[in-house]
Amino acid sequence: MINKNAPHPLYHQVKDHLEAKIVSGEWPKGFQIPTEKELAERFEVSTITIKRAVLELVHQGVLYRQRGKGTFVTSKKETDLQSLVTLKYGQKEGVKHPHHTKEFHTQEANLLIAKLLEVDEEDKVYKLSRIKMNDSMPIGLEYTYLPVKLLPDLKEEMIQDELLYSVLQNHYSIELGKAKIYFSTLTANEAEAELLQIPVGEQLFVIERFTRTVQGEVIEYSKFIVRQEHYQFYIEVNI
Repeated sequence: MINKNAPHPLYHQVKDHLEAKIVSGEWPKGFQIPTEKELAERFEVSTITIKRAVLELVHQGVLYRQRGKGTFVTSKKETDLQSLVTLKYGQKEGVKHPHHTKEFHTQEANLLIAKLLEVDEEDKVYKLSRIKMNDSMPIGLEYTYLPVKLLPDLKEEMIQDELLYSVLQNHYSIELGKAKIYFSTLTANEAEAELLQIPVGEQLFVIERFTRTVQGEVIEYSKFIVRQEHYQFYIEVNI
Protein backbone atom coordinates (compact mmCIF):
# COMPACT_ATOMS: atom_id res chain seq x y z
CA MET A 1 0.00 0.00 0.00
CA ILE A 2 2.83 2.40 0.92
CA ASN A 3 6.00 2.34 -1.18
CA LYS A 4 8.81 3.25 1.19
CA ASN A 5 11.25 3.42 -1.72
CA ALA A 6 9.19 5.92 -3.69
CA PRO A 7 10.48 9.50 -4.05
CA HIS A 8 7.26 10.89 -2.57
CA PRO A 9 7.27 11.48 1.21
CA LEU A 10 5.50 8.78 3.22
CA TYR A 11 3.05 11.23 4.79
CA HIS A 12 2.03 12.39 1.32
CA GLN A 13 1.30 8.82 0.24
CA VAL A 14 -0.77 8.25 3.39
CA LYS A 15 -2.64 11.51 2.78
CA ASP A 16 -3.48 10.40 -0.78
CA HIS A 17 -4.84 7.07 0.49
CA LEU A 18 -6.98 8.77 3.16
CA GLU A 19 -8.28 11.31 0.69
CA ALA A 20 -9.18 8.54 -1.79
CA LYS A 21 -11.35 6.86 0.84
CA ILE A 22 -13.20 10.12 1.39
CA VAL A 23 -13.64 10.94 -2.30
CA SER A 24 -14.87 7.42 -3.08
CA GLY A 25 -17.47 7.61 -0.32
CA GLU A 26 -15.96 4.74 1.64
CA TRP A 27 -15.56 7.26 4.43
CA PRO A 28 -18.73 9.41 4.16
CA LYS A 29 -19.35 12.83 5.69
CA GLY A 30 -19.37 12.66 9.48
CA PHE A 31 -17.46 9.35 9.51
CA GLN A 32 -15.01 8.92 12.39
CA ILE A 33 -11.72 7.76 10.91
CA PRO A 34 -9.47 5.22 12.69
CA THR A 35 -7.10 6.47 15.39
CA GLU A 36 -3.56 7.52 14.50
CA LYS A 37 -2.25 4.36 16.16
CA GLU A 38 -4.62 2.16 14.12
CA LEU A 39 -3.66 3.95 10.90
CA ALA A 40 0.04 3.64 11.71
CA GLU A 41 -0.37 -0.12 12.12
CA ARG A 42 -2.45 -0.35 8.94
CA PHE A 43 0.05 1.56 6.80
CA GLU A 44 3.11 0.24 8.67
CA VAL A 45 4.49 3.72 9.27
CA SER A 46 5.13 5.84 12.35
CA THR A 47 2.40 7.75 14.16
CA ILE A 48 4.36 10.92 13.34
CA THR A 49 3.84 10.22 9.64
CA ILE A 50 0.13 9.61 10.21
CA LYS A 51 -0.23 12.76 12.29
CA ARG A 52 1.32 14.87 9.55
CA ALA A 53 -0.95 13.36 6.88
CA VAL A 54 -4.04 13.91 9.02
CA LEU A 55 -3.04 17.50 9.85
CA GLU A 56 -2.65 18.25 6.15
CA LEU A 57 -6.24 17.13 5.57
CA VAL A 58 -7.45 19.05 8.62
CA HIS A 59 -5.83 22.23 7.33
CA GLN A 60 -7.46 21.64 3.94
CA GLY A 61 -10.84 21.33 5.66
CA VAL A 62 -11.30 17.70 4.59
CA LEU A 63 -11.11 16.38 8.16
CA TYR A 64 -11.78 17.96 11.53
CA ARG A 65 -10.76 16.96 15.02
CA GLN A 66 -12.99 17.06 18.06
CA ARG A 67 -11.13 17.01 21.34
CA GLY A 68 -11.72 13.89 23.37
CA LYS A 69 -13.72 12.23 20.58
CA GLY A 70 -11.52 11.79 17.51
CA THR A 71 -11.14 12.86 13.89
CA PHE A 72 -14.06 13.02 11.47
CA VAL A 73 -14.76 13.57 7.79
CA THR A 74 -15.98 17.11 7.31
CA SER A 75 -19.64 17.76 6.65
CA LYS A 76 -19.67 21.43 5.71
CA LYS A 77 -22.72 23.62 5.37
CA GLU A 78 -22.58 25.92 2.35
CA THR A 79 -22.87 29.49 3.60
CA ASP A 80 -23.17 32.56 1.42
CA LEU A 81 -20.68 35.19 2.58
CA GLN A 82 -23.30 37.81 1.75
CA SER A 83 -25.34 36.40 4.63
CA LEU A 84 -22.82 38.01 6.96
CA VAL A 85 -23.65 41.50 5.78
CA THR A 86 -27.30 41.42 4.77
CA LEU A 87 -29.46 42.88 7.51
CA LYS A 88 -32.45 40.58 7.24
CA TYR A 89 -30.63 37.24 6.90
CA GLY A 90 -31.87 34.69 9.41
CA GLN A 91 -34.41 37.03 10.99
CA LYS A 92 -37.52 34.97 10.30
CA GLU A 93 -40.07 35.41 13.04
CA GLY A 94 -39.90 32.73 15.71
CA VAL A 95 -36.51 31.41 14.57
CA LYS A 96 -33.99 31.19 17.40
CA HIS A 97 -30.22 31.38 17.06
CA PRO A 98 -28.78 29.48 20.04
CA HIS A 99 -26.01 31.30 21.89
CA HIS A 100 -24.50 30.78 25.30
CA THR A 101 -23.65 34.15 26.88
CA LYS A 102 -20.28 34.13 28.64
CA GLU A 103 -19.98 37.82 29.44
CA PHE A 104 -22.26 40.86 29.45
CA HIS A 105 -21.39 44.11 31.24
CA THR A 106 -20.65 47.80 30.74
CA GLN A 107 -17.22 49.39 30.99
CA GLU A 108 -15.34 52.46 29.90
CA ALA A 109 -14.01 52.25 26.37
CA ASN A 110 -10.24 51.77 26.40
CA LEU A 111 -8.03 53.32 23.75
CA LEU A 112 -8.52 50.48 21.25
CA ILE A 113 -12.29 50.12 21.66
CA ALA A 114 -12.77 53.88 21.60
CA LYS A 115 -10.98 53.96 18.25
CA LEU A 116 -13.01 51.06 16.85
CA LEU A 117 -16.36 52.56 17.90
CA GLU A 118 -15.32 56.17 17.27
CA VAL A 119 -16.18 57.23 20.84
CA ASP A 120 -14.24 58.83 23.68
CA GLU A 121 -12.24 56.67 26.06
CA GLU A 122 -14.48 57.77 28.94
CA ASP A 123 -17.64 56.71 27.13
CA LYS A 124 -19.45 53.60 28.36
CA VAL A 125 -19.68 50.54 26.12
CA TYR A 126 -21.32 47.13 26.42
CA LYS A 127 -18.89 44.24 26.29
CA LEU A 128 -20.48 41.02 25.14
CA SER A 129 -19.07 37.55 24.52
CA ARG A 130 -21.16 34.59 23.40
CA ILE A 131 -20.68 31.05 22.15
CA LYS A 132 -22.64 30.15 19.03
CA MET A 133 -24.19 26.70 19.42
CA ASN A 134 -25.36 24.07 16.94
CA ASP A 135 -27.40 21.61 18.98
CA SER A 136 -25.02 21.01 21.90
CA MET A 137 -21.84 21.72 19.93
CA PRO A 138 -20.01 25.07 20.14
CA ILE A 139 -19.20 26.21 16.62
CA GLY A 140 -18.16 29.85 17.05
CA LEU A 141 -17.17 32.63 19.43
CA GLU A 142 -18.62 36.13 19.24
CA TYR A 143 -17.00 39.17 20.88
CA THR A 144 -18.95 42.41 20.58
CA TYR A 145 -18.72 46.03 21.75
CA LEU A 146 -21.68 48.42 21.53
CA PRO A 147 -21.91 52.10 22.54
CA VAL A 148 -24.19 52.58 25.56
CA LYS A 149 -25.26 56.05 24.45
CA LEU A 150 -26.90 54.60 21.32
CA LEU A 151 -28.43 51.59 23.10
CA PRO A 152 -29.63 52.69 26.53
CA ASP A 153 -30.91 50.01 28.92
CA LEU A 154 -29.74 47.04 26.85
CA LYS A 155 -30.33 43.89 28.91
CA GLU A 156 -28.75 40.48 28.67
CA GLU A 157 -32.12 38.78 28.23
CA MET A 158 -32.75 40.90 25.12
CA ILE A 159 -29.88 39.22 23.28
CA GLN A 160 -30.65 35.68 24.44
CA ASP A 161 -30.64 33.46 21.34
CA GLU A 162 -31.06 36.50 19.11
CA LEU A 163 -29.00 37.98 16.29
CA LEU A 164 -27.59 41.38 17.22
CA TYR A 165 -29.08 42.99 14.13
CA SER A 166 -32.52 41.79 15.21
CA VAL A 167 -32.06 43.43 18.61
CA LEU A 168 -30.88 46.71 17.10
CA GLN A 169 -33.82 46.90 14.72
CA ASN A 170 -36.63 45.34 16.75
CA HIS A 171 -35.89 46.75 20.22
CA TYR A 172 -34.42 50.12 19.27
CA SER A 173 -35.83 50.76 15.77
CA ILE A 174 -32.34 51.69 14.62
CA GLU A 175 -31.95 52.14 10.89
CA LEU A 176 -28.79 50.31 9.94
CA GLY A 177 -26.72 51.68 7.10
CA LYS A 178 -23.54 49.87 6.06
CA ALA A 179 -21.42 47.04 7.43
CA LYS A 180 -17.74 46.57 6.63
CA ILE A 181 -16.39 43.03 6.98
CA TYR A 182 -12.79 41.86 7.33
CA PHE A 183 -11.73 38.22 6.95
CA SER A 184 -8.70 36.42 8.31
CA THR A 185 -7.63 33.19 10.01
CA LEU A 186 -5.89 32.21 13.22
CA THR A 187 -4.87 29.09 15.09
CA ALA A 188 -6.71 28.28 18.31
CA ASN A 189 -5.01 29.19 21.57
CA GLU A 190 -5.74 27.33 24.81
CA ALA A 191 -8.75 29.50 25.74
CA GLU A 192 -10.35 29.23 22.28
CA ALA A 193 -9.67 25.50 22.13
CA GLU A 194 -11.33 25.04 25.52
CA LEU A 195 -14.45 26.99 24.55
CA LEU A 196 -14.82 25.38 21.13
CA GLN A 197 -13.82 21.88 22.28
CA ILE A 198 -11.08 21.54 19.69
CA PRO A 199 -7.31 20.89 19.89
CA VAL A 200 -4.92 23.79 20.42
CA GLY A 201 -3.53 24.95 17.09
CA GLU A 202 -6.67 24.18 15.07
CA GLN A 203 -7.20 26.68 12.24
CA LEU A 204 -10.15 29.04 12.72
CA PHE A 205 -11.95 31.49 10.44
CA VAL A 206 -12.14 35.08 11.72
CA ILE A 207 -14.72 37.69 10.74
CA GLU A 208 -14.54 41.28 12.02
CA ARG A 209 -17.61 43.44 11.43
CA PHE A 210 -18.18 47.18 11.79
CA THR A 211 -21.78 48.33 11.45
CA ARG A 212 -22.93 51.92 10.98
CA THR A 213 -26.35 53.51 11.24
CA VAL A 214 -27.78 55.45 8.32
CA GLN A 215 -26.49 58.55 10.13
CA GLY A 216 -22.95 57.14 9.89
CA GLU A 217 -22.40 56.32 13.58
CA VAL A 218 -20.63 53.06 14.47
CA ILE A 219 -23.27 51.03 16.30
CA GLU A 220 -21.39 47.74 16.59
CA TYR A 221 -17.97 46.15 16.42
CA SER A 222 -17.96 42.35 16.47
CA LYS A 223 -15.30 39.70 16.08
CA PHE A 224 -16.50 36.20 15.17
CA ILE A 225 -14.19 33.20 15.47
CA VAL A 226 -15.64 30.20 13.65
CA ARG A 227 -14.75 26.52 13.44
CA GLN A 228 -13.93 26.03 9.77
CA GLU A 229 -15.00 22.41 9.47
CA HIS A 230 -18.68 23.34 9.71
CA TYR A 231 -18.85 25.90 6.92
CA GLN A 232 -17.93 26.21 3.28
CA PHE A 233 -18.19 29.90 2.47
CA TYR A 234 -18.94 31.07 -1.05
CA ILE A 235 -19.88 34.17 -3.04
CA GLU A 236 -22.30 34.03 -5.97
CA VAL A 237 -22.29 36.93 -8.41
CA ASN A 238 -24.15 37.79 -11.58
CA ILE A 239 -21.92 37.93 -14.64
